Formats: sequence, C-alpha cells, structure tokens
Amino acid sequence: MTVELLAALVVIALGIVQVVLQAGEFRRVHGVPYANTAQDAPSAQADSVLLGRLTRALRNLHETLPFFLGVVIILALMDHSTTVTRISALVFASARIIYLPLYAMGVPYLRGLVWTFSFAALVALVISALGAADWGGLLASI
Repeated sequence: MTVELLAALVVIALGIVQVVLQAGEFRRVHGVPYANTAQDAPSAQADSVLLGRLTRALRNLHETLPFFLGVVIILALMDHSTTVTRISALVFASARIIYLPLYAMGVPYLRGLVWTFSFAALVALVISALGAADWGGLLASI
C-alpha cells in the first residue's frame, strides 16, 4: 500500500468518526425518537452550537474528500508515488485531522489556515498527477 493510499484510508476513517460525532450530537440535542423519523417536520429543539459546527465540518470534508480519493486512486493506477505526492497526502490527512477539533471548538483563523494547508496539498496532488500523465500517448491515440 502506498503512503497516499494509507493517507486516504486515514481520511476515510476520520470521515466515519465525524459521522459518528455529528450523529451522536444530533441525537443528544433532538432525541433518538426524532432522529429516527424522516424529519419532515422541524425539530422542536434548536441545534446546539456544537451540532452546527460538527455538521459544517462534515460537509466541508464531503466537499474535498471525493477529489482527494480520486487523485490518490489515479496516482496509484499510474504507479506514480513521489516525495511530493507522499508528503502532500500526509499533509492533507494531518490537516483534516487537526481541522475537526479546531472547527468544533470554534477557532476561526487557525482553522482557516489549516484548511488552506489541506487544500494546497490537494492541489499539489492534482498537479503532480497531471504532470505525470502521458499526454503524448493520449494525443497519439486520438
């Protein structure tokens, strides 16, 4: 298993943790009976601050996770693992792990900086994959 794929596995595990935390807080705030409905009617309880933060943090992970998983799988299929891709994948995974408690605690500027590191790492992975692609072979096959 490549470092990049291992980082992807770590981020998937983080996503599962985030789902469990968000679902647990939802059930604590709104109650298990309401959580088990189709939630067609709004809850009588307002969301807690923590529930809002956990929900937004999970949504934020959902926004970048498909791109991260896609590029890591592409890199693995290309058999392209370099120092840059390994470090970028580890930075992405580490930043996402750090991002969650920062968001949950409501830390504004540091959280944004950590997100920026994760996004820059994602961009570096995509640029590396684009740079390693066999563009000449692709054009020749058209």
